[in-house]
Amino acid sequence: MAESHQVKPEANDSSGDISPELLRRAFGTFATGVTVIGARSPDGRLVGMTANSFTSVSLEPPLVLFCPARSLAAYDVYSTAPHFSVSVLPAHSEASCNRFARTSTAKWETEAYLVGKTGAPLLSGALASFECEVVARHDGGDHLIVVGRVVQLTATESGEPLVFFRSRYRALDSHARLVAPVSDPWFVVWE
Repeated sequence: MAESHQVKPEANDSSGDISPELLRRAFGTFATGVTVIGARSPDGRLVGMTANSFTSVSLEPPLVLFCPARSLAAYDVYSTAPHFSVSVLPAHSEASCNRFARTSTAKWETEAYLVGKTGAPLLSGALASFECEVVARHDGGDHLIVVGRVVQLTATESGEPLVFFRSRYRALDSHARLVAPVSDPWFVVWE
């Protein structure tokens, strides 16, 4: 059985506030997939960022969201672009993930990609790709919450995702066993 570790109360500062470092470690216990969010600036420049702050919001209408940091070099593009793309990274794409996580203007130059119908770039080989039209932006503290309506998508039925957990890349357990009947192939419970 796994050993349990409790966060010590002194991990909070003397005012009772939660430190950003403690909060980051706690958030890191939530395993996520990893995406690259792409967009095009008004002058045609392609931008991209690695994000695990991506989630589905609604099936009807089809909505998703992502949250760019206000400190991001391309924040001005993400805060104004009418469209964005999401490429869900497959396992073993750590190099692409790292490239888009860095501050650089040449992120797309060494990647295989295509430009979607909305003008936003999509990584080739992604497990799923979404092209989205921005429908809302909301204040999210040190991030911006960008909500988009999915207008185009592609998805593969094979391949494994790149997973991020506790600040490290991980792989799914290839020996995982199905524990529930597959009544809806898009939602499967694993043991």
